[in-house]
This record gives sequence, structure tokens and C-alpha cells, in this order.
Amino acid sequence: MEPKTTGRILSTTEASLQLIETLVQQGGATATELTEELDLAHSTIHNHLNTLLQYGYVVREGTTYNIGAKFCHIGDYVRRRKPEYLIAGDIVAQLGQATKLEADFAVEENGHVISLHNELNFSDESHFLTDGRFFHVHSTASGKAMLAEYPRSRVERIIDQWGLPKQTEQTISSEEELFAELERVREQGYATSDEEAIDGLWAISKVVKTPMDDVCGSLNLSAPTYLHDNEIRHSAIETLNEQVDAFEERIEAHFADRYGSADE
Repeated sequence: MEPKTTGRILSTTEASLQLIETLVQQGGATATELTEELDLAHSTIHNHLNTLLQYGYVVREGTTYNIGAKFCHIGDYVRRRKPEYLIAGDIVAQLGQATKLEADFAVEENGHVISLHNELNFSDESHFLTDGRFFHVHSTASGKAMLAEYPRSRVERIIDQWGLPKQTEQTISSEEELFAELERVREQGYATSDEEAIDGLWAISKVVKTPMDDVCGSLNLSAPTYLHDNEIRHSAIETLNEQVDAFEERIEAHFADRYGSADE
């Protein structure tokens, strides 16, 4: 679903971004393939590719273009630009090792959820955590965990921008149902998703906050549905609670070192 936009969108920038995303999705492409996929003139595609080549964001291997290694540095910067993001890497590794489930730390940006750190244990089912795709907040446990902490007006703005598109037969698709679900999340202290974002996948998530009570992301566990029973679920919730507490303690310690204790 295309978002409702506010403000002017530059078609040249939009075309370059679409080109980059297409190269990622297809694992590289020729100029002809990009022309057909994006429905742009061959000369336009070449101009965009040449510009991206000049700045190191695209590389050419024979007749095939692909994403350049320069994006690695951008990704590293994103994962390090906030102290809590750095802490998340350690916590996610511990969570994955303790549970033997998929573990990740996700954030909400512009009404979507994206995973920043992950610990994978089921390689065949885990690509969704590593391929950079965005998910709608209403269909994921991580998204619902964060939405439950937002003011209703902020949730409504996200819905207005993106709608509530169905990802699977289990996806919440009405505002009334979503707000009822968010109330349940607040009552039980964690969010769940049972095949709501991806068929065959369940997830449990808990929000992570700063000492100022701001949402900085969510800590999440997920696994294929064949690994789902009450014992696994109960154990996952307990471990998730422990790791979120440890996460928030480390964030608080960092803030205290940097800004001083709230008691001082």
C-alpha cells in the first residue's frame, strides 16, 4: 500500500530510491531489466546508475549492477547512532542463545517496523529479519508492543497514513479490533502475533523504554508455528521479561553516567 504523502515528492530522488530497492530485491540487475521493472526510459536509468556509481552506492560487474559496499557503513551507522541500539546487539545475542528462538530488536520509523539487530536460529525462516524489509505495525508483535505505548492520536495518524492492509488471513484489519488488541497488550505487558504478518510464524514482543519513559524499540522472539506450545510460550515470555529488564537497566546506567542520576 502506498502511503498518503504530505509535501512535495521529488521524482528524481524517488526514481533513484526505487532503483536501489529494486537492485536489493532482485539481487542485482542489468540496465535493461531495471528499465522494464521501473518503466522508465533507458537513458533515465543510465543517468541514475551513473550518478550512484560516481558516489559509490552502486557497483557494476559486467553488465549487472548491484548495491555497493558503501551501504554497509550506512547500516553500521544506523545501528550505532543511539546508545540503546548498541546495547540491543548484546541483549539480542543473549536472548537468542537463551531461548534458541529467533531474537531481534526492532524500531518503528515512519509508521513501519524494521529489525536492527537479530540472532537467527532457523535460517530457512529467518530471512525476513535480515533483508531490510519494513512491516506494518498492526500485523507484527513488535509493532503492537510499541503502538500500545503511543497516544491514540499517534496510532490514528499511522493508520491514516498506511491503512490496515491484510498480510495474511489472521491480520487485524479494523481500527476497533486493533485498539482492543492494544488494550490487551497493555494489560498483559507483551504483544503477540500468530501468523498475522507471515504465514507459519508466531512472535512475542515487549517494548523497551528509556528512563524518561520514551519508547526506544521492542525486543522480540519468534519461531515457526511447529515450535509453539504453552510451555515454549511461557518460557519465552519469562526470558523476554528478564532481558527487557536487563536492557532497561543498562540504558538507565548509560543515562546516569552521561547525564547524572535522577536522584542527584
